[in-house]
Amino acid sequence: MLEIIDLKFGYGAQELFNKASVTIYNGEHVGLIGLNGVGKSTLMNLLAFRLTPDEGKIIWDKNVTFSYLDQQLEVKTDISITDYLYDVYTPLFKKEEEMNNLYNSLVDANPDDYDKILRKAENIQTFLDENNFYMIKSKIGNVINGLGIDIEEGRSLKELSGGQRAKVFLGKMLLEEKDVLLLDEPTNFLDARHVEWLTKFLTGYKNSFIVISHNVDFLNNVCDVTLVLENKLLARYKGNYDAYLKQHEVNRIAYEKAYNRQQAYIKHQQDFINKNLVRASTTHRAQSRQKILDRLEVMEKPVSEKPVHFNFEFTKSFHKSPLVVNDLSIGYTHPILEHINLKLEFGKKYVIIGKNGIGKTTFVKTILGKLAPIKGNFDLTDLNTIYYYAQEEEPEDITAMQYFRNDYPQLDDKEIRGILARYGVSGELPLKSMKYLSGGEAAKVRFAKLSLTKSNLLILDEPTNHLDKLAKKSLFEKIATYPGTVILVSHEKNFYDELKMIHINFD
Repeated sequence: MLEIIDLKFGYGAQELFNKASVTIYNGEHVGLIGLNGVGKSTLMNLLAFRLTPDEGKIIWDKNVTFSYLDQQLEVKTDISITDYLYDVYTPLFKKEEEMNNLYNSLVDANPDDYDKILRKAENIQTFLDENNFYMIKSKIGNVINGLGIDIEEGRSLKELSGGQRAKVFLGKMLLEEKDVLLLDEPTNFLDARHVEWLTKFLTGYKNSFIVISHNVDFLNNVCDVTLVLENKLLARYKGNYDAYLKQHEVNRIAYEKAYNRQQAYIKHQQDFINKNLVRASTTHRAQSRQKILDRLEVMEKPVSEKPVHFNFEFTKSFHKSPLVVNDLSIGYTHPILEHINLKLEFGKKYVIIGKNGIGKTTFVKTILGKLAPIKGNFDLTDLNTIYYYAQEEEPEDITAMQYFRNDYPQLDDKEIRGILARYGVSGELPLKSMKYLSGGEAAKVRFAKLSLTKSNLLILDEPTNHLDKLAKKSLFEKIATYPGTVILVSHEKNFYDELKMIHINFD
């Protein structure tokens, strides 16, 4: 289905792939994994022909069709959700219209043409039946309910958040049933029940898909092949994520040994060359060895997982309730959630759960004063010093360094780099535009800047989206030991259950 041959690609001095090669076969369900920033989303863009390789080839089977859900989703917004989804079946609706026109034409047709017209109409009817035309409404309803898409009457894509739009586009992809789905973090904006539905859908998907995800349970359930992007190469493993882990440790050790042997060989040869190149009696031998070294394909240095150190600076405790909510109704133009009553205790950890679109993020924005309540009131005491991590932040076309400097002009480059490095953002990344960082890299930059905020109340809206396992582990540890109050919105049940958080259920 797909061949990647000797792929090379990089951004400026940052090389992501160096002669990466792999083959994927029809019907395979592939998980694409790797640390934040190694180039997973870039690879998807290359596969979708949004980027061009520096060298090498990407060869799709000539008959293959694919669709692509990326992290920086751009879709036409001046269309209603229902029209956008039904647009998948426009060719079938045109066929139905053609059939109806044929039947209507019988009124004025010459009787000698009746059989010909009826045969044409019946052929179209057979075509529609074979393509499940009369199941369209049911299929769309299944996807809408399964992904939790809110199709409020007349609502257009431009009225949706980025996460809601991503769900609608994902729904359209599933309805299109292309030969290959390219999915970049499809579960980021789905709650547990919708992840479960998507898992069942993809498990039974008769065609192929390649999916990037940091949700290990999801990968284990949907994938039968795992592709790992590591050391600028692609490695293929048969089986799901757990099967990959067992094989990978053996391969990692073997690669490191081979790399160390090659480095020792290079050093030995280079030492000989340096000593003998200028001697008349041995210069020929030294030149021969130099030619051998020049032709040698040098292995990439094994990439070690960069440690990530999240930090939440605590201020001080107090004995008053950090948040009291009385009969609160929230929404934009009309209530989407009503009669909310809460009283939180200082130092406790709370998780807000509920289906997508029910109003979890709207509630957070309301108590932070970003949205006006429709009815009722709340008291977020002034004793709170708040650290707020928003689920979505529109990336600006500025470097990570400038992103810091806009709010902290007193920090010099060395200080900013030091803070970013604690979050695994180093090398060329601080000089890269926020717009072109991967989802995980951008999240780490945002957390790094927020680490300069002192607080006694953490409000974290889907903080684990895009984070790799090391970053999640560090985030988990810091939330677990944080002495202040925590309000978390999360779809990752395992994450908040292990933290033993108090549930605020909006269902």
